[in-house]
Order: sequence, then C-alpha cells, then structure tokens
Amino acid sequence: MFFGRIFDDESITKDYLDGPIRQIYELFKTRLTADQRQRVSEWYSNNNDIEALCASNPDKPPATYADIRAINAELETALKDFCTSLFANVIHLKAVVSRIGEIDAHYTAFVAENTEGKCPYCGYGDIKGVHHTRRDAYDHFLPKGTYAFNSVNFRNLAPMCHECNSTYKLGKDPTRHIDPISRKTGGTRRKAFYSYATVASGITVTVILKTKDVTKLLPKDIDLQLTASGREEEVEAWKDVFGIDERYKAKFCGENDGKAWLEHIVEEAENGDMTREQLLAQALRAADRSPYDSANFLKKSFLTACRTAKII
Repeated sequence: MFFGRIFDDESITKDYLDGPIRQIYELFKTRLTADQRQRVSEWYSNNNDIEALCASNPDKPPATYADIRAINAELETALKDFCTSLFANVIHLKAVVSRIGEIDAHYTAFVAENTEGKCPYCGYGDIKGVHHTRRDAYDHFLPKGTYAFNSVNFRNLAPMCHECNSTYKLGKDPTRHIDPISRKTGGTRRKAFYSYATVASGITVTVILKTKDVTKLLPKDIDLQLTASGREEEVEAWKDVFGIDERYKAKFCGENDGKAWLEHIVEEAENGDMTREQLLAQALRAADRSPYDSANFLKKSFLTACRTAKII
C-alpha cells in the first residue's frame, strides 16, 4: 500500500489515514490470531486480483465483509469505514494524486481506448468522451459494500452509462448467482466478463420473431439468444446484472428503433429504385462496418430475423 509514504502530511493523515490505519492495525495485532491475520492478508491479495475473481479462480476465493465480521466485528466496521473513505475522500487528495494519478486521468485513458463513445456493457448507451468536460460515474464492478480492500482498485472501477449503472446494476455482484425470484445476489460463485479484458467477449446476438405483425410487436413475441462459445456463465452474469434481455427486446419493439428499422426498408423499397433485399443487404453491410453506430449490432440481428420470418 502507498499510505506509508505520505504520512508526512499531517493534515491528511489526521483526517483520513493515520487514525483509521492505526485503529485497524491495533485490531489486527491484538484481536486476531496468527492464523486469522494470515487469512486476512490472503483476502487482501485475492480481493485485489479482479481478473481472477471474475474468472472464479478456485485458488483465489474472495472475502466479503461478512467473512471479516465472522473473525471480528470491530475490524469489519473499521475496514468498511476506511475503504469507503478511500474512494470518497482519500483518492482525491493532492498528496495521493501526486503519487497514483487523478481518477479523471484514468477515465481519459479509458475513453481514449473506447473511441466508440458507447457503454461497454450494453453496447448502445452513450458515455462521455474526450470532447466532454465531465465524465460518467464509475461503478465498482465488484460492489464496494460487499468486498473489502478494492474500493480504489482501478481494475474494479468501470465507467458505464447511467442506465447500466443506476437503473440495472446498482449493488449487484456479477460474480455471484442471482436468485431469479427475489433478485438478490449471494448465491454460488460464477464467472463474469472482466471489464479490462484485452480479448473481445465474442457475444453473438440472434433474434427469432414469433409473429409477422411487427407493427404490434411485443417482447413476448421475441426469442432472444445471446451466446458466446464456452462463456455461458459470463453471458448469464451479464444478462442478469444489466437486464440485457429486457432492454434489447425493448429496443426491437421501439417505434424509433426496431419498427423504424423495418419501416425504413419497406418505405424505401416502395418509393425508391432498390428492392427490399438490396436495401437489407445495404443495411447489413453498414452494420458490419459500424456495429455501434445507432445500435447497428442490434439492427443487424433484428433485420436478419425479419428476413428469416419473411417479413422483408
């Protein structure tokens, strides 16, 4: 940890670092056995290996605050308060920023890579980019209220669109199965897509329409298949946490989305010089060229389904 290098700034340590760290150290030293201290040390390491946790690596089980409480309730409270303060207060302090960098710089680096300007979790929501003076909020991919030690781990901080962050994900834990009835997390461990993976997820979106009357299309009329070979758990976690089935089907049923995509081809064929099949081929080529432009990756799947159902 970097905190020992900034203890020379009394105004900082007095408020946020020195006192809390001394309290945690004292509890660690006097209230825990040697075995317990070793266990907490391993938990610190495991909880900060975000990639291994997303891969559900059996050799690196994570620890929740409940696990710490089982050892010592005072330590749990002290750690939770301290880790919360790290993200809310300490990470923004000048003495810290000078050593680890500003969180805004991390965001700038992120959007420099994600040049599409779209949310990496839903694929169509806008996120603020290099031409904005503000940034979107960070989500703690592994919830900071559940897991200790990684509240300021940049590999656990993921920019996402407002809808993904504030409407769907909230405090859900992607690496735990979610009860389909209560929607509560806390079940057995599962794999989840790692936010900073360098290899694409390889998700395929397939749509099957169970009606030919698209003008009255409802979500129940759509069979949506989301697949990624060998990554069934990751896909399940993604769908669960971000409400992907519901949201994609809503796009297909939308007057200005799915229905408009189809109407454009029908009307252009009736009033222009190209056939429906030619217009469809043109739309599919554009989708392959720019899959994230106007949710083209969804447009391609929907229009392909319309062709299969002989609507086009």
